[in-house]
Amino acid sequence: MTRLAGKVAIITGGGRGLGRAISIALAEQGVSVVLAGRSLEPLDETVSTILSKKGRAVARPCDVSEESGINALVDQVFDEHGRLDILVNNAGTIVRKPAVETTPEDWRGTVDTNLSGTWFACVAAGKKMLAAGSGKIINIASTAGAGGRAGMAAYCASKAGVINLTRALAVEWGPQGVYVNAIAPGQFETDMGASVLATPELRQQVLQRVPLRRIGQPADIGPLAVFLASSDSDMVTGEIVFIDGGVNAL
Repeated sequence: MTRLAGKVAIITGGGRGLGRAISIALAEQGVSVVLAGRSLEPLDETVSTILSKKGRAVARPCDVSEESGINALVDQVFDEHGRLDILVNNAGTIVRKPAVETTPEDWRGTVDTNLSGTWFACVAAGKKMLAAGSGKIINIASTAGAGGRAGMAAYCASKAGVINLTRALAVEWGPQGVYVNAIAPGQFETDMGASVLATPELRQQVLQRVPLRRIGQPADIGPLAVFLASSDSDMVTGEIVFIDGGVNAL
């Protein structure tokens, strides 16, 4: 029997990259996972992978930047399963432009998805978890939320917001048994980082800034997400766990 057997989780952005890896890792621990996102094809592919391993998973279309959409998703999951134990806010986007070239649409699109989407999902799931007296929320932040990055102002600001939102909700909801933590990844081999890592010179520059001298792989994040979702982390809330090969220690 796996340690999370019988639990139910929503993973936003669950079809690609880190969301996919987290979805698979939770499913391997016996969690029924609901993968949410705007693009159904990658969600369906990840669901197929989980089902092939005898796990339980379904895909649900959802735009996290729309409050009504995330509210409907949470209600649907609760109606179908009668519970919601875990929420992973992974859906995200990035715009790489100099600040003076970043348009209002760029700014709003980034903040609406990365920060407002996390807020909407936390509140929707939080209502169910608070009523039940238990729950684990894992927000995906970034090392960019803890420091500046040239050409990434909107992204840095949105992820900094995720970090302090995590802390605020942990303080507010901890007495009611709801845990809120964040994982802050550094550079990983995902679609989001492909534009940088595909260039040998830029890839080498990134590696030189990482004390462990390696790029993160999606599978690296799974065990950490499982830990934060499980009772093993029952003395941990309000924490921002950096998984970046040592970059945040510099």
